Amino acid sequence: MTADSLKRAAERTFDLYAMFGVSVEGVLDATVQEACRGERLAGYRQVRLSTFGRVRSAGFALLATFDRPHFTLVLPDLSDFTLARLDRCFDGPIANPGRGPGR
Repeated sequence: MTADSLKRAAERTFDLYAMFGVSVEGVLDATVQEACRGERLAGYRQVRLSTFGRVRSAGFALLATFDRPHFTLVLPDLSDFTLARLDRCFDGPIANPGRGPGR
């Protein structure tokens, strides 16, 4: 979740859907560990966690998109202020709990 990677992802979303947004996965009807075993997250070595409440309290919208539990976190712009506000919504990176040891 570096500022550069967020900007690139949000710009790709803008090119396709005319809004700045980044992909996030919701943990619905599962544990974090189970969600991280899913095909979209299992390849990541690290993940950052938040809650819908923290994200919404910071003023960001979440749109249910594509297959459940995928969401697009909508960004009003790509300013340094907005990206810093988004960063504060998430805990620091942790090892992906869905990956086995040594993976």
